[in-house]
Amino acid sequence: MKSNKITLFNIVFILFSTCAFAQYNFELVKDINPSGLANPHLSIEHNNKLYFSAIDGTNGRELWVTDGTTTGTQLLKNIYSGRGSSYPSSFTEYNGKLYFRADDGINGEELWVTDGTTAGTQLLKDINSSSGSALLRFTVYNGKLYFSADDGINGKELWVTDGTTAGTQLLKDIYTGGTNSFPQNLTVYNNKLYFSADDGTNGRELWVTDGTTAGTQIVKDIYSGGDDSGPSDFTEYNGKLYFSADDGINGKELWVTDGTNAGTQMVYNISYSNSSFPSELIIYNGELYFTANDNINGTELWVSDGTSAGTQMVANINTTSHSYPRNLTIYNGKLYFSADDGINGMELWVSDGYNSGTVMVKDINSSSGSSPISFTVYNGELYFNAIDGTNGRELWVTNGTTAGTVKISPAVAPMSDPISMLVRFVELNNSLFFDARFTTAGRELWKLTTPNLSTHENVTENIAVYPNPVTNILHLQTVNNTNTIELYSITGSLIESWENSTKIDLTHQTTGIYIVKIITQQGVTTKKIIKK
Repeated sequence: MKSNKITLFNIVFILFSTCAFAQYNFELVKDINPSGLANPHLSIEHNNKLYFSAIDGTNGRELWVTDGTTTGTQLLKNIYSGRGSSYPSSFTEYNGKLYFRADDGINGEELWVTDGTTAGTQLLKDINSSSGSALLRFTVYNGKLYFSADDGINGKELWVTDGTTAGTQLLKDIYTGGTNSFPQNLTVYNNKLYFSADDGTNGRELWVTDGTTAGTQIVKDIYSGGDDSGPSDFTEYNGKLYFSADDGINGKELWVTDGTNAGTQMVYNISYSNSSFPSELIIYNGELYFTANDNINGTELWVSDGTSAGTQMVANINTTSHSYPRNLTIYNGKLYFSADDGINGMELWVSDGYNSGTVMVKDINSSSGSSPISFTVYNGELYFNAIDGTNGRELWVTNGTTAGTVKISPAVAPMSDPISMLVRFVELNNSLFFDARFTTAGRELWKLTTPNLSTHENVTENIAVYPNPVTNILHLQTVNNTNTIELYSITGSLIESWENSTKIDLTHQTTGIYIVKIITQQGVTTKKIIKK
């Protein structure tokens, strides 16, 4: 039971209203399930609205939509009538509508479409009349939507739709005889659609289609003899498609293709003794970064310019074992990720692409790893969730500095594990939406709003603050007289104020992020500062 929910929400709302200069403003968007947990699963922003699934305690897990307001957060359609759940998922934009999979309790899990209205949320086609078609991997290519599905006759194969029932068809039965070819990793490259599939003869190999049955063919049998090369992690770079694959001789290594059989080759044999398992491929600073295990240094951060000689380890983060770099994310011109150096556990790391510039940002959990995950860039900062050893998994933010890596939450009594490990952040109308359990309301839909400093500051007056980051004295430079300077915490609490001054002493303040409010004859300007 959540008997204190309304009172707590009112308290939180009052806190938001009085914290006009807080950097991080939290708001419970809506108490979707007053009697339990809504557990919203956020999916996609479409036409200035956020679509997601949630449980309201009456209809089961169904399709919901929000414009970011309480009144605009509504059940879009109860697809599985009664208390059953339709489990809508895999939302993909195509031709101005959202396509997804859902189970209406009659046809099983099938292909659905919505235009954002209840009446326009409909079953597009019952592909498998005997049970669900188990749709996966929606990918838009050449004006149509491609996916894998099982029609109950041909097995799980490659399908295509133009958005109509008649235009939803099997493209090709790759593994004939009713057996699954399991098309995976659908990726558009060079005006064609590449994927992996098993035709029953060559094993799981690299395939391509131009959208026609005749043009759906195997590119190369990388692992000859019927075994699987298992191509995966497709990433386009420098006009070619890179991926990991196993040729049966060198193990799973880094490969590249230009779309031809002859042009499909191994880039470099990273591990001569076993598979290096390249993964998390990402383009950064004009090169291809990924994780790999050379079976000498363990799984570490690697980089490639597309040549054998230019494929090298960036840094040996863990000199005794694997550092397991994960969640590679570009932010503010650098590459951020989680890694374990063998001393501090899995923590937040950053790299500029060089060994010397690959360093730990902050040891968040000094007793064990904080396991940061779900990195998301929003309004000039990097958000993620981590465990500092105090209150379970919580919301964190960083500007790339140690002092600027802080835990944030509403100004309420903390709940244990307020953020789930698999939380998904989605930006809508300059706010960051996510599911959280900050109060006794349970796990509900929340949003975070921060000022975009480039527009939030008073650009009519040129005020400089320095040094920033600051250790002791912060100086202000302005052409007008400063009437008042106010220092606020990141939660919006006024800490200290000064009158008619051009410098403030922050020696006694703890490290972290603060907001400085500067009042002159010309108006009000706010500045974000970092105390070292």
